[in-house]
Amino acid sequence: MKKFMTKYCGAIMLYSVIILGVFVLNARFKYLEDLEITEERDYYVVALGD
Repeated sequence: MKKFMTKYCGAIMLYSVIILGVFVLNARFKYLEDLEITEERDYYVVALGD
């Protein structure tokens, strides 16, 4: 097991960082999309005066 870890430690770290980055970016874009949908709804509210 130790021989395997020393041989492939760099590759394991690289792929784990890439996978973590994908999850973070997915969450960020989902948040930004929800924020954009909320802002679009705010623009349609119009008050009519007497």
